[in-house]
Amino acid sequence: MKFHHKTVALLGYGRANRAVRAYLAPQCCRFTVYTEQSPDAATTAELAEAGVPMRVGAFPTVLSESVLVRSPGIRPDHPAIAASVASGSVLTDEISLMRRALPVPLVGITGSDGKTTTANLVAALLTGAGVRTFLGGNNGVPLLPRVSEMQAGDVAAAELSSFQLMTLRHPAEYAVITNVTPNHLNWHVDMAEYVAAKCRIFDDHTYLVLNAENETTRRIGEARLGNGAPGKTVFFAVDEAAVTDFANAVFQRDGAVVYREDGREETLDCLGSFRLPGRHNLENLLAAIAVTHPFTGGEGLSALAAFGGVPHRLQHVAEVRGVTYINSSIDTSPTRTAAALSALGGRPICIVGGRGKGISLAPLADALATQAKAAFLYGETAAEIEAALCGRIPTGRFSRFAEAFSAASAAALPGDTVLLSPGCTAFGEFRDFEERGECFCRLVRELGARRAQLCSPPASDVASQ
Repeated sequence: MKFHHKTVALLGYGRANRAVRAYLAPQCCRFTVYTEQSPDAATTAELAEAGVPMRVGAFPTVLSESVLVRSPGIRPDHPAIAASVASGSVLTDEISLMRRALPVPLVGITGSDGKTTTANLVAALLTGAGVRTFLGGNNGVPLLPRVSEMQAGDVAAAELSSFQLMTLRHPAEYAVITNVTPNHLNWHVDMAEYVAAKCRIFDDHTYLVLNAENETTRRIGEARLGNGAPGKTVFFAVDEAAVTDFANAVFQRDGAVVYREDGREETLDCLGSFRLPGRHNLENLLAAIAVTHPFTGGEGLSALAAFGGVPHRLQHVAEVRGVTYINSSIDTSPTRTAAALSALGGRPICIVGGRGKGISLAPLADALATQAKAAFLYGETAAEIEAALCGRIPTGRFSRFAEAFSAASAAALPGDTVLLSPGCTAFGEFRDFEERGECFCRLVRELGARRAQLCSPPASDVASQ
């Protein structure tokens, strides 16, 4: 699609559409920003200085621009978008523009859980094998501005959410679906739409990596094999028994990783250097090895020794007066929190809550009841989680995050762990899970500073010694 001198409606103005504007500006496009909420003063000043009109509030019934660029959080069937497309406008988004412009292969990673860690492992393994890799997407780093830097031999790796995939027309050449469980059903109309969005990451020619131990992804792979798709389908599993029937698989056997291609097996001795805890992180590693092997041939595994994980994912923040603080703010679903609890072991004191996704929180309550010492609940979902717990563990309920943190810290004894694993989205009190995790880390640092002051002798006593 040619954009020269086109009128472009930027629907929302977050990171993605900022990147789109920068990318299309040299083509002399005329932009208008439409946002349902007022942006901050810096954004307002930036747009005014650039001469870009901004419309705040509900979108017009029909948009007059010839190109509509959707932010990921805006549904493509929004009435204003549907009416405008019916009138001749073209709908696109940052991921679609990036995909069409890429001069190098795309490794796309999606899934309900684990996609961020898997994407970072993909980048680490490729880089370790000497492949220059550009990582972006749902991690908040748009790849579109970096397309011009890419050269033959490079690889682009993109973490992709279901929101971003909704309007993707050109799938990835290499793709991973880590797993699919109920998620974001407050945004998707139903589970079928959610699964269909995930499946837009591949087509019949894609080299596709799927979780054999997840019912939905296994079913997707078996259907693909049954249809005779020319692209290779590779399954991964921690339990070898789950992939016995598949000619292409990556799995664990006797403390090593086995890569099976067309029935031939290669043993990769790399688990000893992998430092991330938990079965779910082993799944992420197997998925990353499976999708990178065509590029690396199994090289680059030495990079695992330096891979310490990703911020906000079981991130060790500090130890304060014998209490360990762990930030896993990325855990925005019950399955993520259950995985975090299993990985940590013991019975941590948990900070849980936020805004729901339209899915049952009963599994979250069950995970807490069996694996947590206590739960300090905050936000819109606090009452629902407390009711689902039915008094099985001690709880406290608060309206604000900082209040829940203070109560959890006060209840913790030396030897305890305070774990932020919310099981819900950050929206409402926070912009995103990163801001929530950063708030947790700041509160831990402030707590450490206060307690250090309490333990310090007065200045006069120090001077007299």
